[in-house]
Amino acid sequence: MDKIERFKIFCLVAEKQSFAKVANQLDLPRSSITYAVQSLEKEYEVLLLNRTTRKVNLTNDGVLFYQEVRQLIFQSEKLNQFKLQNREHVGQIRIGLPIRMATQYLIPHLSEFYQQYPKVKVLIHSSDDFSNLLEERLDCVVRVGNVMENHFIVRPIAKADLYTVVSKKYLSNNPHSIHIDQLHNHFIVGYQVENTYFGLSELVFQDRQIELPYQLVVEDTESYLKAGLQGLGIFQIPDFDAIPLIQEQELIRVLEEEKCLKLEINFLFLERKYRPAYFQYFIKWLESLLKNKLSNLI
Repeated sequence: MDKIERFKIFCLVAEKQSFAKVANQLDLPRSSITYAVQSLEKEYEVLLLNRTTRKVNLTNDGVLFYQEVRQLIFQSEKLNQFKLQNREHVGQIRIGLPIRMATQYLIPHLSEFYQQYPKVKVLIHSSDDFSNLLEERLDCVVRVGNVMENHFIVRPIAKADLYTVVSKKYLSNNPHSIHIDQLHNHFIVGYQVENTYFGLSELVFQDRQIELPYQLVVEDTESYLKAGLQGLGIFQIPDFDAIPLIQEQELIRVLEEEKCLKLEINFLFLERKYRPAYFQYFIKWLESLLKNKLSNLI
């Protein structure tokens, strides 16, 4: 018998002014009803009920105790609504992921998830900076890139190559060949997610990094891709973004002789023992969606 049950029994005894009536109502031995009240009196070191052979009533302390306990019971019953909501799959999911992954993959297919769980709200925190699970109160994050934090639960989704690409417009405006030894004749599209700017930015490969000057620096992937397509410099994007544009002949892959940097794509979670069924389904659904989309492109 937990404490809330003992509180409820005490309140019934106070209201009916009888141990026997409460025992009959709950179909419990009278000794169980007596134990529930006595254990509360012992724990809180207070006499709650005056007992006579004919009547039971509250002491002065018992009246105050009864008022407080009724509030606790009310609050516990409100909290039990969460159990009901989870059984009915009512709730919300807060997820952080890169902007293009949100716009290109999650949002266009979210109606599929709602067919299974129409009462679940999904709150998307889309950002190209690393989302902070604690500060932004997120349930999970999709991270593209290595995970440095060791206090998160990491669940791998896939890996992607970082392609080096240019647009046709860039090639037509730059007569110099794009070779590793000729890069001093070229510009890069600068990309920076923090408010620190230098005169150079980097092309990043598996075995080395090469600094190049830029004419433009941006702070989000949509602007970065748009700048690259407008011919404002050499740039690097994950293969799942690059391949469709290469197939449509909007981009050309360059420096293929250099080994691509491998990008890890992971779910990140805080350590939690319990997750609602709708959340577990969402993660499996999104994982399957991303794996399917990425494998079809590569």
